[in-house]
Order: sequence, then C-alpha cells, then structure tokens
Amino acid sequence: MVRIGFKETFFSLLLIGCGSCATPDNSSLPIVDLGYVKQQATSYNQTYDFFHFRNIRYAAPPLGDLRFRKPQPPLPQTGIQNGDIPLVQSICHQTWPPFLGVGPVGESFGVEDCLYLDVYVPSCVKPGDDVPVLVWVYGGGYIVGIKEILGDPARLIHSADEPMIFVSINYRLGVFGWLSPPNVTDIDANIGLHDGLAAMQWVKEHIPKFGGDEGKITVMGQSAGAGVIIHTITSYGGEGEKLPFQQAILQSAGFDPKRTHYPSRIAQYAELKKATNCTTLKCLRDAPTEVLLKANHDVIMELETGETGAFGPAVDGDYVPDIPMRLLAQGRFHHELKSVFSSNVGFEAGMQFPSPDDVKEGMFDSILNGFYPLAPEALKRKALALYPYQGPGIPEWLRTSALWGDTVFNCNHVWLAKSFQKSFRYVFNLPPATHGQDVAYTFYTGPAPAIANETTAIIHQQYITDYVIRGEPGCEKGACFPKYGRCADALAVNVTEIKVVRDPWATERCDLLKDLAEYS
Repeated sequence: MVRIGFKETFFSLLLIGCGSCATPDNSSLPIVDLGYVKQQATSYNQTYDFFHFRNIRYAAPPLGDLRFRKPQPPLPQTGIQNGDIPLVQSICHQTWPPFLGVGPVGESFGVEDCLYLDVYVPSCVKPGDDVPVLVWVYGGGYIVGIKEILGDPARLIHSADEPMIFVSINYRLGVFGWLSPPNVTDIDANIGLHDGLAAMQWVKEHIPKFGGDEGKITVMGQSAGAGVIIHTITSYGGEGEKLPFQQAILQSAGFDPKRTHYPSRIAQYAELKKATNCTTLKCLRDAPTEVLLKANHDVIMELETGETGAFGPAVDGDYVPDIPMRLLAQGRFHHELKSVFSSNVGFEAGMQFPSPDDVKEGMFDSILNGFYPLAPEALKRKALALYPYQGPGIPEWLRTSALWGDTVFNCNHVWLAKSFQKSFRYVFNLPPATHGQDVAYTFYTGPAPAIANETTAIIHQQYITDYVIRGEPGCEKGACFPKYGRCADALAVNVTEIKVVRDPWATERCDLLKDLAEYS
C-alpha cells in the first residue's frame, strides 16, 4: 500500500519528453506524404514541443450514397492540406440531450463529413524512429464526442519518459453511426464500429510516416470509446484479419448489453423516417444534410422518453456475433492482442441513480426484466439472491445501482481481464468515483476543481504511458501493478492511498450476468 499526500505538489513532475530537441521554425511546419494527400502540421506547441496534425481524412466523406454505409478509403486530395478548419466543421454531428448537461458549443453542432483524425508528434520524432503510439477513442454514449475537446493530451504526451505519438479519432454518432435497423440490407449495421476500425487500420498503415511503430500501437478509450474497443477485440468472434493494434486500455467500457435490439432499432428507424418525412431509404440518402441533422436531434430527444432505446453497438451476426461478455467467456476474441489494461470507477451507476430518491420500489425487478426479458425463473431467483432486497430506502438504491452498473459496465472488465493471460486491472475510487470522473485524471494538465489529488493524477498518467511504452503499467512511487491472474489482483486507486486488492467484481454476480446475457 502507498499513502498519498492530499496536497503533495509537483516535485515528482518531471517533464522529460523530448527535452533535448531543437525548437522548430513555425514558418516551416513539416509535411507528411500519405500517398493520397500531402498533410502539413497545423501548429506547433512550444510549451510541450510537439507538432499537431489536425483533421487528416482517414476515409471518404460519408455523404450521398455513402450515408449509412461503412467507411470507404480516403479520396485523393490535391495540393497540401493542413487541417486548419473551424472546430465545429470537423466534429461529427451530435445533439446534447438535457440529461448530459450543456453542450460545449450549443445543443446541436458538427457536420456529417467528419471522418478525421489528429496526430500529435513530438518535434524530435522522425520517420524511422519507431516510437510507440497511443490512439484515443472518445466516449459520450454513442451520441456525443469530440476528438479535440474531451481531454488535452499535451501533458500526457510529455509526461512519458520516452517519445510517443498520440492519435485521436472521430467516429459517427447517433443516427449516422448506430442506426442498425434489422432486415434493412442497404444500411450497414454498427457503422461507428467500422469507423473506429478503419481509423485504427489507418494508423497501422500510415503512422510509420510520422515516426511511429506499427508494431507498438495501443488503443485507449473511455465509456463508449472503450465500448468501441471491446467490440473490436471480439469482432467477428476473433476470426478474420488480425487487429491493427497490440495493446488496449479500456476505461469504463459501457453499452446496452442486449443480444436483440429489434424493437428499439425498428423504433429508431421509424422515428428517423418520420422526422425526415421519408418513406424510403433513397429519400433518406437524398435528403439535404440539414434535414438529417435536425432529424438526428429529434431522434436523440426521444431517447429520454425511452421510446426508441439507446444508441450503441448491436448484435448483427457479423462484426458483432454476440455481446462481448459472452464472446470473451467462449474464447471467441482476437487472441493475438498482447495484453489489456482496464478499469472502472467505484460507482458507475452514479450517472444513472445519483441518490436514493432516484430509485423507487420495484425498480430492481423492472431493470432485471428489461435487460433479461427471456430469462428463466431459476436465473431470476439467483439474481434476487445475489442482489438481495433488504428493506425500503437506501438498500433498494444500492442493489438497483449495483445491478445496473454491473450489467452495463463492471462485468465487461472482469471478463476482459479473465480472458487474457497478461492483463492489468484497477478500480478508480477518487470521489465521487462516478462515471467519467477519471477522464480529468487521464488528461491531467494541472490543478483543477475536478482533481481531488494532483499526485494521483500524475501517477495515473504515468501508469498509462509506462504501459504504452513498455507493455506494463509498472510501479510509480512504490505502487506496483500486479498482473490480474487467478487471484484477480487489481489496484484500488483511492484519494489517500493506492493498494492491491482482490477485484471487487470477481464474484458470482458477473458469472450470473454472463449466463443471463443469453436471454437478453
């Protein structure tokens, strides 16, 4: 166990990075020839000494006949592109519903033509250097997310004790990425997953031109971003082409774990046609972008009523042959992945049920039957025994929160950790330890209201960069990461200490939820 001083300052903050590199001339930013385009760095960050290549196209614009289709290879571009376009013109279109609070630039914003990624390269890195690469996949419930706002990577990049390249990607959101209606053959299912895979494949193919090593790629995501990654790990049941990355960091991987989404997907498609006044798919593809943007808003607003269900990955019998927890338990995943490094926060359900007042009597049974409507009575009785009712009030809130959090988030990480011989796992328990709380620590840049302990933030970042560079999160200030192994060893990261514990979710509950998933 390692004690952490709550107000410990930055004596251990060593900004090593590429400190010996010469400062470049801003008037001659580097140009990388990608074959289909010559891409120039957009800017140079003098404080942290790296070049930022913004808005590199990794796929063709998904417009017209490519709307509701898998991403296609990027088209040739003439001249030199530098990605210097306004932020709102490089964000995948999204609507921030009220339950997510106020959007960063309004309620609805972004564009349909958004299949871009950014590359951050330390100025001393050159082609042939073969430095490790970290690819970030944003979260946001599959309906919101911005590759450039939800976390500034500057401090994370520079905190590494060796140079590393950072990449952040866009993927389509809402109706544009997750429509997946059943029995509509001309709409590709799980477009957002295919976007993520295409971006990762782009990194493997092109990152050597920036000085990165295609054999040292780590993908990292939080919430929906981690959901994209876990579905990639289990894509095609582990068959087919090998993954374009070797390691993965997953933080709070979450999604609606149902094996059949027919009712909700049909409702979403019907709502989209209603909002666009279309009766055919051709009409939807021919509709002006602004009509689809408004329709996306209208469909997402319906999410709050529960009428159309949540967006996200859907079992399609192809890329997603089953939900990841079952595929992992069956050994149907990409075994070539070298290792995984995953975490969840202590109270994932805090986003759904922040207080006892949010849970009414009978809600546990409602959630259990909602997630697993076809489950036999024997399994339901077992669930009641493992999540026991202990009277009115707070216990009902806790058991309901536990079931929801385990189903949507926690047990994904248990089965992921159990499936790989080399896996590392931690539980993020800094207050209030609710969903998304750890993002500020991953992209820590200095003192902020969201940071309860600055030293922990620094340690948290160094675990990440050590894993990217060496394949193990290692030891920081005496707090060493154990391998998960048969003992289900995990690291508990608290506000005053970091210590090794048995994984709190390595219990019968996650075994039960894996069995219940067959009936979802």
